[in-house]
Order: sequence, then C-alpha cells, then structure tokens
Amino acid sequence: MRRFVLSSCLVAYAFAGLSALAKDSAAVDAPGTVDGVKVKMQPQLQSVNDKFREFYSEARTRTIKKSQPIIVAVNDVISLHDGAAKETTQIISDKYTLLKSVDHIVLATFVVLELDTDQMLSEMKLKQIQELHSLSKKALSSLDNSGLKGAVLERQKQLIELALKLQASVIAEKRISSASLTQFCRDSEKMVMQNVDDAVADQLLAIDTQVRLWRKQLGPERWDELSVVVVSGHMPRERNTTMQYFSKALRVKREGARLYYCEGLSEESDGLNLVGTHILDRKIAVAFFKDEWRMHRDLLSDGAAKYLSKHPPLK
Repeated sequence: MRRFVLSSCLVAYAFAGLSALAKDSAAVDAPGTVDGVKVKMQPQLQSVNDKFREFYSEARTRTIKKSQPIIVAVNDVISLHDGAAKETTQIISDKYTLLKSVDHIVLATFVVLELDTDQMLSEMKLKQIQELHSLSKKALSSLDNSGLKGAVLERQKQLIELALKLQASVIAEKRISSASLTQFCRDSEKMVMQNVDDAVADQLLAIDTQVRLWRKQLGPERWDELSVVVVSGHMPRERNTTMQYFSKALRVKREGARLYYCEGLSEESDGLNLVGTHILDRKIAVAFFKDEWRMHRDLLSDGAAKYLSKHPPLK
C-alpha cells in the first residue's frame, strides 16, 4: 500500500510536470501568430508605415541642412558642406599611391600563390605569375623617375626585387612551398610597414593642412557645431586613420557624438544621410527614453536579451 501511494505521487508529479511544460510551450506562439491564429498585415497599416518612412526621410533631409557644417571624408577626398557652399580637397597624393602600389606588388605575389602552394602549378596560374613578373619589372625600372630619393627609393627597389626573385623562382620550378611563401612575407613585412607609415603620414598631413584652414574659416563657435562622417569599408573600420584624426581634432571619444563612420557604402550622400539619421535618432531617444544614446543600439536589443534568456538557442 505504501509503495502504491508513493507510485501514485510520482505519477501525479510527472503529469504535473508535463502539464506545466505544455503550458509553457503554449505560451510561446509560433512565428507570425497570436494564440495560434496567423496575423495578417492590413493594407491600411502598411499605408501608415509607408507614410512614416516618407516623413522620416523628409525630417532627416531638413536635419542635415540644419546641422551643417559637415565634413565628409570619402575615398581620396574630404569635403566641407556649409549651407549652399561646398569645398573639396584631395587627401591622397601620388606619393601615397606609389608607396601603396609597391606594397601591392608584394601582396599580389602572395595572393596569386596562396591557394596553390605545395603542388605543381597550372598553366593558367603560371601565366598569371608571368604577367605579374613582367609588370613588376616595369615598375622597378620606373622608380628612378618617380621623384623618390635616398632610403625611401632604395626600400622600394628592395621590395620589388624581393618579389621578382620569388616570382622568377616560381616560374622556373612551377611550384612553391607554403614555407617559402610565408618566409617571403616575413622578409618583406618590415619594409611594407615602413611604406604604410610613410603613406599615412602623408595622408594625415594633407588632412590636417586643410582642416586647419577650415577651422579658421568657420571660427570657434561654428567649429564647435561641426559634424564629421567618414565613408569607408568594413575592414578598415577598427582604428580607422581618418577617424583617429578627427577624434583628436574634435576631442570626442565615442562615435556618434559629432563623429560618425558610414560602413560599406561609397557615396558622399550616404555619409550625409548617416549624419542626419544619428542626429534625428538622438532626438527620438531623448524624447522617448530620456537617453540620448538609446537609439545607438538596436531598439530590439532589450527584448532580444529577455527572449533569449528564457529560450536559449538550439535547446
């Protein structure tokens, strides 16, 4: 009798657990449903949603106009937008491009071979290396007319000669080991980075020279109202050169306060739209949340954290 009562209790406990589990499961709707009923978007609500986007775009355009002056840095130029006026200056010189091009000879040598090491090379691959070898020789012969002098000139010659030596070896042997390719990279690394340092110094000098003129032109009060947006790709985002410069120039430590990074796009208009979005969303954040930074993170983020804490992925 005692065993039966205990067994009954266990059965009751098991059923209670299953019932609770079923209740918990029922509390989570299938995607796109409420209480098991599929939700259908109504055309009338879509019309309102479209109207919101129209109003937001209009407000952003007006915000951009009211928020000038704005400096936009994109590709090889920086531009100052100030009302109807726009001034643009080149920040990438031939010196910068030449040094980068020499480094690219080294990088091209690695890239063309990296997936084909430790095996006999195909005819197509050998043709690519021969083409690179021919271009590299012509580049080397042009250096004496480039205007470079002294140690900088010699460094370019050493780098190209290093690449030519490896290319010639590959053409002769029709193969290269991964160890040899790695050694080539290590042998060239110091000189490559010296080129990088020289190139970025030239770029930053060009930026600083122009920005000093614009700061004087704007005056202290309008300088303090200036916003800057850098339009560039994904990979150079971390510690981006131009972002570093303007972070110091504007004395801001955090992106989103007068300084913005527009990632993955390439048009000046993209950068201007991002500035307008940041400023307008900051106003939204203050009005609704009393926190100017709330819209700088995903509005859905808090809800996502709550859901994932209760419903861990793949469990």
